[in-house]
Amino acid sequence: MKVLYIATTAKKRNRLDGETVKCKLLEEYLQKQKNIYLKSVDTDNWKHHILKLVFFIIIYFLWCDKVVISSADRGANIILNFFRKVNCKKEIYYFVIGGSLYTNITEKKWNVESYTRIKEIYVEAKSLKENLNSIGITNIQVVNNFRLIKPFKNMYQKEMEIRFVFFGRIIKAKGIEEAIRLINRLNKNGYKCRLDIFGQVSKEYLKEISKLFTEKIQYKGEIKPDNKTEYEILSQYDIFILPTEYPGECLPGALIDSYVAGLAVVVSDWQYAREYVEDNRNGIIFKYKDYEDMFEKTKKMITSNLIQKFKNRSLELSKKYLIDENLKDFIEKILR
Repeated sequence: MKVLYIATTAKKRNRLDGETVKCKLLEEYLQKQKNIYLKSVDTDNWKHHILKLVFFIIIYFLWCDKVVISSADRGANIILNFFRKVNCKKEIYYFVIGGSLYTNITEKKWNVESYTRIKEIYVEAKSLKENLNSIGITNIQVVNNFRLIKPFKNMYQKEMEIRFVFFGRIIKAKGIEEAIRLINRLNKNGYKCRLDIFGQVSKEYLKEISKLFTEKIQYKGEIKPDNKTEYEILSQYDIFILPTEYPGECLPGALIDSYVAGLAVVVSDWQYAREYVEDNRNGIIFKYKDYEDMFEKTKKMITSNLIQKFKNRSLELSKKYLIDENLKDFIEKILR
């Protein structure tokens, strides 16, 4: 089966955000399938090479049997509109990135037909599927964000300090400043805690948030994912913290990584949080943007000695996100 894959794989830039990681994983997975012959078009930084991009999409489209798209909403919308206008008869499969597609379609008045006419759309959340169904887009399947996991060594050693970790894109909307303030407040109240921060960050923003650092908070640089190293690093910690306010948050890849590494979690109640996090079973969910609630619930988790119980449950939940399990049906459909 000849497949055209259109996605943000960032082959010429060092991007470690959730969209790029997911797109690269899907590309690698398709390449490994015995009966799939893949041609890929990288849409990263598309405005700077749009003519080249259009040329290769047309050439590979004429060559292929089926099309797979994995891109942020706006880029995918442009591509799907193109295929609608040329009256594409080939099967198109679309992996949605994040959780804002329904909002974008309704608020920006995107053409619904661009979505209804394609073969299948894969979203990460049940409630997103329900919202899209309500506007007539019914060709939806719920497929979790996924990970390929290589055997790795669990590096955990219990210490007196409770070790928090933030792992992901370091921007204000992901709640990093509130994570730092929480650790500082816990330490001031007699709880021995530390926070290590991993991820890509601009020099300007790192300089800004460094003003909030104490000796218990460190920026540790980037982790380049290879499906093993990231889990060995993360497994050293107790708690993954994500006080996200990011409007497009759906199923963060970093959350899955924390489950694989066996971490308890402290997260905000973003729109889809309760589909992925079991409150008081593998961590705590605090009221959205309520940082007093975050402090009180985190304090209770620590004093109740629930961290190990939560860590164990996260490990169990990680099995839901294995790439083979989540993409099995999709691969069968592609090969028909």
